[in-house]
Amino acid sequence: MLIYLQLVLAMFFYGLSFVSTKIVLTSLGPITILWVRLLLSAGFLILLDSVIPDRRDVRSRWPHRADLGSLLLVTLFQPLLYFVAETTGLQYVSASIASIIVATIPVFTPVFALPFLGERIRPLTVVGLLLSLAGVAAIVLERQIEAQFTPGGLALVFTAVLAAVGYTIAVKRVAGRYRPLTIVKLQSLFGLPVLLILGLTIEGVPASLPPPPAMAHLLYLGIFPSSLAFVFLSTGIRKLGANRTNVFVNLVPVFTAVVAWVVLGELFTVQKIVGMAVVILGVLTAQRSAGRPGPQVGTDALPEIPRR
Repeated sequence: MLIYLQLVLAMFFYGLSFVSTKIVLTSLGPITILWVRLLLSAGFLILLDSVIPDRRDVRSRWPHRADLGSLLLVTLFQPLLYFVAETTGLQYVSASIASIIVATIPVFTPVFALPFLGERIRPLTVVGLLLSLAGVAAIVLERQIEAQFTPGGLALVFTAVLAAVGYTIAVKRVAGRYRPLTIVKLQSLFGLPVLLILGLTIEGVPASLPPPPAMAHLLYLGIFPSSLAFVFLSTGIRKLGANRTNVFVNLVPVFTAVVAWVVLGELFTVQKIVGMAVVILGVLTAQRSAGRPGPQVGTDALPEIPRR
């Protein structure tokens, strides 16, 4: 039950991040937001990784030379490609539209998990995905969507979706050798220099500090979606597999709708309540498909990479 609670919390953190990012974008550029997020995330995770006991060999807190390629691939997908595409895309796409696009991650995941991880697609998983997508559509399409997007913005958010799928595949291959906390710490450390150089080159040094509300949302983005949510997500991928874990992504628009109601005063109608119930039903249906798991190629079945 703990792993399911962690995944739900991760999706809550991600759902709120759409609102927080929109608020911070009024004060800072997208790349500046990202390198500050990673700076906060890296510092927080280094501290956390140093104080929480690790049952593995202490050397697993830092990368082995043979694993550098795999860890750099993880970093390429997230935080680099995903965060840059999503944050930049949110300048041209409304949070609601972005959330429904992000909800398609579980639809694309089985397509890539089958050839790369050998994870089978079970009928109940498909039913659960369809139910979840129907619920998401009911939430987002409740009212007519105004022209709050551009084709370029949609392309950026879809790029983020593909990056999230790539991250799911890549992290599965190192999850058996490093604990999730260490993986997220390393991807933050590896991605920080790249985004820092990009941010200073493209957007320069911020002229002033953002106002306190934006600072609070920036701190939230660095600690919760950029750190704890990734730790929980990596744990889920290792224990449940790529397909079952990414079904939880369909909860993100549910939390976004709730936060928008509380923070922005949007109407919380019967249609939204029904949509959220259908999303949750879809998640539960997909999880039932794992009652008698078939053969999978997960981290335990992967060949051990020699240490050097």
